[in-house]
Amino acid sequence: MKRLLACAVASLLILTGEAAAEAPAAPKPWTGFYIALGAGAGAVVQTQTLRDEFGPLFTQSVGGQGLLGTVAAGYDFRVMQRGVAGVFFDYDISSVSNDKSTLFMLNLPYEHQHTWSIGGRLGYLANPTTLWYVLGGYSRASFDFDFIGRTDFGGYFVGGGVETQLTGGWSVRGEYRFTRFGTETLTDLGCVCSERLEAETSMHSGKVLLVYKFGTGSEAPP
Repeated sequence: MKRLLACAVASLLILTGEAAAEAPAAPKPWTGFYIALGAGAGAVVQTQTLRDEFGPLFTQSVGGQGLLGTVAAGYDFRVMQRGVAGVFFDYDISSVSNDKSTLFMLNLPYEHQHTWSIGGRLGYLANPTTLWYVLGGYSRASFDFDFIGRTDFGGYFVGGGVETQLTGGWSVRGEYRFTRFGTETLTDLGCVCSERLEAETSMHSGKVLLVYKFGTGSEAPP
């Protein structure tokens, strides 16, 4: 999966470089509202731990991977001559799941169903039509576990990406994110020593999005 994500990022950089070379001479505005639609891939690493009141009894990591579909909306604002700041909300539908054939002992099969995220980004205009940026914020994901049902995980994400204007109000964006979720209790066994099964989850994801920004007139830097 890491190799797949690396290939996707490399392909994106080639495509955005070509798009920048073909961009119109008059750049479109970076300030304004936008909507986006995209797809990508994700890889989950989850550590499931059986513990009691005295500490962990058994721990094992369970990996999963799959595809993602994304819808997003946000607002960007031009800051001085080469800066862009923005806020956004996005929602991922996921097919990420672990390989159930590799399960051992107490590990539970899971499927990552969806994630919503809210955050901000801060970017630098390498040229009038290409923006390199970093981003971060809060995510909340839903996982479905066999025998237990749904458990929600909340945590933070950080990442980065590049966006290149195409024509009209359209641009193409590619980004990578790392998300670290908080530890959640999957089930409380309620035995003599208060045994419980916990999960600590992190996720890597790469996406390519097609973005439409409302308002396509020229923009003069502040």
